[in-house]
Amino acid sequence: MTHPTPEYERIGATIRALSEAYGWKVGTLAHALKFSHAYVSNVMAGRKRPTVIFCRRFADLLRVPLAAIISSEEYARAEAADAEAQAKLTAGVR
Repeated sequence: MTHPTPEYERIGATIRALSEAYGWKVGTLAHALKFSHAYVSNVMAGRKRPTVIFCRRFADLLRVPLAAIISSEEYARAEAADAEAQAKLTAGVR
């Protein structure tokens, strides 16, 4: 289970603010990004850590720099966490 952190809350607030500024509702945003409504809602609320893929898709969709959403340090941590999760999934598949 992912526990909220100030970092997640800041990223979520940024994503929520940008979404609102560009006129995106959670459901249409989730569909466009190919993520579940629940996941997008939890990211926006700061309850879930956004994946690197989510951040990239969001930045591309809104045509904003990735740095507007996530700092380089946060990006590196998220990328490492994504790689670790993928490695666990791969190991469990064997």
